[in-house]
Amino acid sequence: MSRKERSLDWYERKDAFLEECMTAYDKYLGALQNPKQVQRNVLQDIIDISRNSLHWREQSYTEHVNDEDSFRNILPIMRYEDFTSLIEREVQCKGGVLTCSPVMRWLKTSGTTGLPKKIPYTLHWLQAYRIPAMKVLWATYIRNYPEIMDHPYAVLDTQTVRENVQEHLQGVYYQAISNRHPRIGTKDWFPPWYEEPWFVPEMPIAHDQKMYLRIRHFVGKRLHCISAINPSTLISIKDYFSKFRSTLIEDIHNGTLKGEPFDAPNEPLAEALDSILARPDFTLVDIWPELKFVSCWLTASASLYKGKLDSIFPGVKKLPFMSCGSEGVTTIPVDDTAYSQPLAITQAYFEFVPSDVPLREIVERREYVKTLLFDELEEGNDYHLIMSQGNGFYRLWTGDIYRVDKIANGIPWIHFIRRDGVFHSFTGEKLTETQISEAIKRTFQIHKMEMGLFMCGPSWGEPPHYTFMVEVTSDNAHNSSVLATTLDSQLKVENIEYAAKRESNRLAPIEVITVESDAITRYVESKRASANANQYKYKPFQQDLDFLSAVITR
Repeated sequence: MSRKERSLDWYERKDAFLEECMTAYDKYLGALQNPKQVQRNVLQDIIDISRNSLHWREQSYTEHVNDEDSFRNILPIMRYEDFTSLIEREVQCKGGVLTCSPVMRWLKTSGTTGLPKKIPYTLHWLQAYRIPAMKVLWATYIRNYPEIMDHPYAVLDTQTVRENVQEHLQGVYYQAISNRHPRIGTKDWFPPWYEEPWFVPEMPIAHDQKMYLRIRHFVGKRLHCISAINPSTLISIKDYFSKFRSTLIEDIHNGTLKGEPFDAPNEPLAEALDSILARPDFTLVDIWPELKFVSCWLTASASLYKGKLDSIFPGVKKLPFMSCGSEGVTTIPVDDTAYSQPLAITQAYFEFVPSDVPLREIVERREYVKTLLFDELEEGNDYHLIMSQGNGFYRLWTGDIYRVDKIANGIPWIHFIRRDGVFHSFTGEKLTETQISEAIKRTFQIHKMEMGLFMCGPSWGEPPHYTFMVEVTSDNAHNSSVLATTLDSQLKVENIEYAAKRESNRLAPIEVITVESDAITRYVESKRASANANQYKYKPFQQDLDFLSAVITR
């Protein structure tokens, strides 16, 4: 299909897409007016789609679970790993184990142990929950900036991609939720840009090549919106302009894409762009002066990118992406508020536990814990989130912790603040303390070195990286670079998202600083003041690098 034909498809799809998004938005706002009944409806839907499944029959849930009280009293709170055996059965059966809706694909995401998860993407879940959420999100963007639907070059969407699927589980696609290829029926995600040349499966798989094609397609056009999930993606665009400067200028000048015919030669644009890129402090507004907004996650560790976003996109509005994961959607933006949005009551049946409750230990012991419903939350408090989904994942505790910012018309407005047990996440890699501990333990084993104390923290830069300080004997003090290489490799094994971010250069290699064998020990002991000697704990995982000078100067 030619570029002209694809643009025609854009205009043909535009009106239907707008109507679908606005209808979903109006329906969602209506649901927010009667949240208690909506939550009951969602729960009843979950019970109805699950009651005749193999698992529910085997556990006698079918006979005993029929309302909110029985659902919360009989079904246990579950972790992902508690569903593992059921998931493996589901893989073989392709549906019918957890719910009575067929599994259309498996969603692949990094787990807390570094092993990829398998999230069942059922037909019912897709049609009734996930796709309507995306339509509400884009309706919010369009309502704020209707010009993003003016023409085919107005939106650069990096939230989603279309890539040919390489992995299968018993013949069923196994892919990231952001990969919207292939379509599953007429109700699947189908924006106007679905057949645009920067979005089709023929796009390069390699991240830097994909970014180059996107840049080449949109440079010189009236771009109004760049949408992403992680802010690091937005920030990297400037880096790719610098990295591909000479190739890009040549292609624009000659009307080519990597030397192949692409569009009409444009010498004035090439000269103007070359002049912009010659300045180290150029911004993406210099390149796209009609840019209205960018969207991405803006809370928790993502909020640390605010300064960089402001400098690269000066004067450009920052709109939030919905708070979600492969496991489900928690909030959907309904306006331009950046850091807090209403609980997505149409997306799951939600329960909460105060964050100071040691929920991890309680769930591991399979003990009962009283949960709160959305209308029992208090402003200013933090809560563990438990959600039940239409794909069969009931009472799932993901480890996410949210803060209630306000209660408006009976709906809690919340934002994600952290993961229980997660150390840090620059670009969505969600490194956990367990993953880091296992990686550093194996690193010392590989090098046959005795392991002492260690500390680690995030080091900001472009791109950012992690810095580790490790205690070693004097004989091994010179091995910092060797340790860094091995540790980097081991973390890639532990966490597939970390591996992907390293592969795409969104994270720089790990830095290791070696200190004498008792340096950190002395530092830790120095913090044990007499008033809190028993309470003070050795904390290897830090949120900044202040510990470096503190340890070295002791």
